[in-house]
Amino acid sequence: MHIFFLIYMLKTALCLSVFYLFYRLWLGKETFHRFNRMVLIGLILVAFVIPSLKVSQNFHLPQIEQVFERLNIPEEETEQEHDLQKMEQVTTTTLHTQLEKERSDFTILTLGNLGFLYLGGALLLLLRYIFSIACIYRLIRNSEKKCWKGKIRLVVHQQNVAPFSWRHYIVLSRQDLEEYGEEIIAHEYAHIMHKHFRDLLLAEICLLFQWFNPAMWLFRKELKTVHEFEADESVLKAGIDAKKYQLLLIQKTVGTRLYSMVNSFDHSSLKKRITMMLKKKSNPWKLSKYLIVFPLAAITAVLFARPNLLNMNNQEGNAFIQD
Repeated sequence: MHIFFLIYMLKTALCLSVFYLFYRLWLGKETFHRFNRMVLIGLILVAFVIPSLKVSQNFHLPQIEQVFERLNIPEEETEQEHDLQKMEQVTTTTLHTQLEKERSDFTILTLGNLGFLYLGGALLLLLRYIFSIACIYRLIRNSEKKCWKGKIRLVVHQQNVAPFSWRHYIVLSRQDLEEYGEEIIAHEYAHIMHKHFRDLLLAEICLLFQWFNPAMWLFRKELKTVHEFEADESVLKAGIDAKKYQLLLIQKTVGTRLYSMVNSFDHSSLKKRITMMLKKKSNPWKLSKYLIVFPLAAITAVLFARPNLLNMNNQEGNAFIQD
C-alpha cells in the first residue's frame, strides 16, 4: 500500500470521526430531516475531499548568511562553518544509509501487510454487495410485478421478507399487500420520491474505502435513520392515521431483513422513529445551527489538508537587510 494513500485514508477517517461527533451532538435531535440528510451527505463528501486539498502555510527558517552580513562577520567564518557541516555529513553518511535501509525494509513489510489487510476487507465487503444485489434481482425476477404511478413497479412475492424499496421497485409480500398495502406502499413510495437510493449507494461506496472506520458505519446508520424519519413524515402528511401506522411499525419489526443496500420498512431504531413522530417540530430559528458546518469544515481543512509550505524568508530577509 502506498504511504500517501495510507495517510489519506487515515486523515479521512479522522475527519469522518470529527464530523460524526459534531452531527450527533449538535444536529442529531433536530426535526429538519431534509437538512440533516443534506448535512450527512455533505460531511461524508467533505471528509473525503479535505485530505486531498493543499493549504498554504507560511514558515520561517533562519537566514544564516543574512545574519552574518548584518553582524559584519567575515565571509570566511561562514565558509568554515559550511565546510565543518559538510565534514559532519560525510562522517555520518554510512550510518544513516544503513539505518535508512533497515527502516525502509521494515516500512515496506508493514505497508505490505496493511495493504493486504485493507484490500481483503474491501473485497469481502464488495462481495457482500454483489451477493445482496444478486439476491434482490432474483427476488424481483421471480415475483409478480405491477405498474404503479408511471415508472414505479410493485413487486409482490410469497417469501417472509420485510417490505423494502430499491431504485424504482417497491417490494412486499402478498400478505403485506392485502393487510397493510396502503401504509407500506405510501412509506416506500416516499423513499423513492426522495431518491434515498442514491444516498445509500454513495454511503456504500464510501464504506468500501472506510470499512475499518466505525464512524463511517455510524454515518450510514444515521443516514438510514434520517431516511426513515423523512419517509414517516411523508406518510403522515399523506393522511395515514398516526396510531395505526405506529402500530404497524411495531408489528413489522419481526420481519426478516436481508439486504443492506435497500430502504426497509421495518428498519431498526423503531423507538427513535416513533419518538420523532411524536416530537414537537424544531423552532425554525434553529436552522442557524447548520451554519456552523462551514467554519467546522474550514478548521478541519487546516488541520487535515496537505500543507503547502511557503518560505517567507526571501521577503522578510530582504526587509531585514534593508533596515
